[in-house]
Amino acid sequence: MKSPIKQENNRQYTQNKKTIGFFYFQLLKFSLGIISGLSAITSSAVAAETIAIRYNIGTAFISVKDLETFAKTGDVSPVLSIYGKVLKVEDAEKLRQLLLTPMTASPWSIEQFNNTTMGITMLTRFGNFIQTDNGENGVTALKTAINQASQLPGGLTLLGVLQKFPGQTLGIDVNFAVEAIRDLSQVIYEDKSVMNWINQQAKTQTDNPAINNPPTQLKEPGTIQWKKETFTYEHTQRNISSPVDVYIPQVSTPTPVIVISHGLGSDRTTFKYLAEHLASHGYFVAVPEHLETSANGLANFLAGNAPPPGPEVFINRPLDITSVLNLLEQKAKNSEFPSPLLLNNVGVLGQSYGGYTALAVGGAGFNTRKINQECAESVNRQLTLNISILLQCQASSVANEGQNLKDERVKAIIAINPITSVVFGQEGMSQIKIPILMIGGSDDYIAPAVPEQIYPFSWLTSPNKYLMLLERGTHFSFLEPGEKSVLPVPPQLIGPEPELAFPYLKAISLVFFNRYIRNQTEYLPYLNAGYIQRGETSPFSLTIVNSLTQEDIESAINKHR
Repeated sequence: MKSPIKQENNRQYTQNKKTIGFFYFQLLKFSLGIISGLSAITSSAVAAETIAIRYNIGTAFISVKDLETFAKTGDVSPVLSIYGKVLKVEDAEKLRQLLLTPMTASPWSIEQFNNTTMGITMLTRFGNFIQTDNGENGVTALKTAINQASQLPGGLTLLGVLQKFPGQTLGIDVNFAVEAIRDLSQVIYEDKSVMNWINQQAKTQTDNPAINNPPTQLKEPGTIQWKKETFTYEHTQRNISSPVDVYIPQVSTPTPVIVISHGLGSDRTTFKYLAEHLASHGYFVAVPEHLETSANGLANFLAGNAPPPGPEVFINRPLDITSVLNLLEQKAKNSEFPSPLLLNNVGVLGQSYGGYTALAVGGAGFNTRKINQECAESVNRQLTLNISILLQCQASSVANEGQNLKDERVKAIIAINPITSVVFGQEGMSQIKIPILMIGGSDDYIAPAVPEQIYPFSWLTSPNKYLMLLERGTHFSFLEPGEKSVLPVPPQLIGPEPELAFPYLKAISLVFFNRYIRNQTEYLPYLNAGYIQRGETSPFSLTIVNSLTQEDIESAINKHR
């Protein structure tokens, strides 16, 4: 049974589910839904406040008033009846929910986000196909409409944005949207081609029959007892302390240390299952909370109690790892643990923003030239499947400071769904010299595998490098269900049941850290997809490679063009 504190935390997460990122996702769904459902309309009387669907053969008009009546009552006007015939009944009901579902963020939070670089970039891109009366980019009108709609009694809804959109007409450019969708489809197709090519190449690496009897059952809990405690650590650039959960093996022999870094909108419980697993196999595991980008940090922002995360988090997150290691060193000197800690040979694992964090402390450096070039062009792009670039471009102001975030105590890293392509680029990734395992998913549309993990893997110069690809894996496949994030995620983005992927991460993490933190060379053969997925009945499948070049990737893409 969940404790009252846990229940209250879950209730607060639920209250904050309709967040800003989700709202923009809904805005995109609404726009594309209107396009697909109403493209058959050829004529109608122009109402005082209308949505104009512009396409090659003409323009169709929908009254915002009719849409409002439909959203609130389900009644359809003659024009909207055409829409009802195009879509199934359940789709029409989804559109109603889409129009009326509010987000529980304060008007101040929404306005603050809209004024950030990321907010302006997102609105500019949406403005390319959500346009004003005279067909111009609707960025300013969208910003005004969203800010005003957020102050309505029922909170910010898509219907409210339509009602507050300045001028008489909100235009949707079907031609632009269709072209954008075609471009995205090509990107998806090329990504799948690369993944299939890598999978075919990996099949030549046959499973080694000599590894049928591993030294330990890698997916099962170990035999070592452990206990969990929570400390606080001091960060030099914050005025408040941050919490860190530690999982302490009850042994007297020197103990290796692993640090786990959570992603954006997650918390210290997201990888609790993995921390417990590693602790049961004798690792001291520390899981810090990255305050500004944690679930609580985003909840405070949405409630209007804190500013949105700024570019400084690209510095603060790696420094959190360093601060935690400093804290552990001090406590170890004071003999506060049952065993000495091996703090000069630390492993770090992180997911998404945490994957960036692991790479940064592992030696990857900011690629200032790449950031400045890519992000200067980013605002004017149409749409992009790789929305992580919006986040990476926030680093532009701090990257120019040239700060080195590497921590020499870190000797091996695992980066799951990391963001890399712009913030590090080839120059930054090539600076990593320690053993590294990168993990990507075939269906990750937050940080797509080809630009964010596969190409970056080919840039690595470390002699001990591995790439694990999870077929059908998404950005959320390794996250603890129910406590993933304050950000709500549509089921289609989550993919198959995440718990079915947990055994893979447990096994590969234990194998990798046993080999490169404990230096147990007998575990090297187990860095093998055939072994890691052996005995599992799962919708996921694995590919693991340790060699890949840019030429290989480009060849795979060209073969399918």
